[in-house]
Amino acid sequence: MAASKFDLRDKKNIYVVFVVIVCLSAIYLFYDSIWAEFLVEQKGLIEEQKNARFELDKINSQRSRISMLEADLQKAEIKFEELKERFPEEEKVPRRLQDLYSVIRSSGVNIQVFKPNGAEEKEHYVEHKYSFDINAGYHMLGYLFADIARFNYPTTIDNLKLNRFGSISQEVKKADEHGWEPITMSVSFDLTTFTSRKK
Repeated sequence: MAASKFDLRDKKNIYVVFVVIVCLSAIYLFYDSIWAEFLVEQKGLIEEQKNARFELDKINSQRSRISMLEADLQKAEIKFEELKERFPEEEKVPRRLQDLYSVIRSSGVNIQVFKPNGAEEKEHYVEHKYSFDINAGYHMLGYLFADIARFNYPTTIDNLKLNRFGSISQEVKKADEHGWEPITMSVSFDLTTFTSRKK
C-alpha cells in the first residue's frame, strides 16, 4: 500500500492546515499578550517579596530595641517638659516677681527701684527686661546674684553699676551697734529673662 500524499487541494487537508495555523496563532497571541506579561509581573512580585522580606528582617532585628527606645522616648518627653518649664512660650510675670521677691528677702538687700522695661523680640526668642536699683552690703549682693543664678530658667544680668552708699559711715556705726551687715553700696542692674518665640 503506497503512502498517501498530502494534497492541499483536498478540503479536509485545507481545514486541518487552517486549524493548525489558528491554534499556533492563538498560542502565540496567548504567550505574547498574557504569558509574557505574567512572567514580567511575576518577576516584579518576586523582587517586591524579596525587598519586603529584607525590610521585615531589619524590623525583626530591631524588635528587641523597642523597650529601650520607648524608655528613651519617655526620658526625652520628661526632659522636653523640663525645658518648656525653663524656657516657656509665655512670660510668667507673677512667678518671676515671686522668685525675685523671695531672693531679695533672703539676701537682705533693700530694693529702691524695680521697673519692667518691656519685651524685645529676637529671631527665636523674646527677651523680657527689668531694671533694679538696690542698696546692699557686699555679702548681701553675692547672695542675691547666687540665688538669681539658681533660678530654673535662663536669666542674664547686664549694666551692673556699683556705687559707694551715701551715708556709709552712719550705716557702719549702726551695723556695729546692732550686729547686722552694713549697707555699703548702691547697685543698679538690668535683669533679663527669656521665653521661646512662637512662629
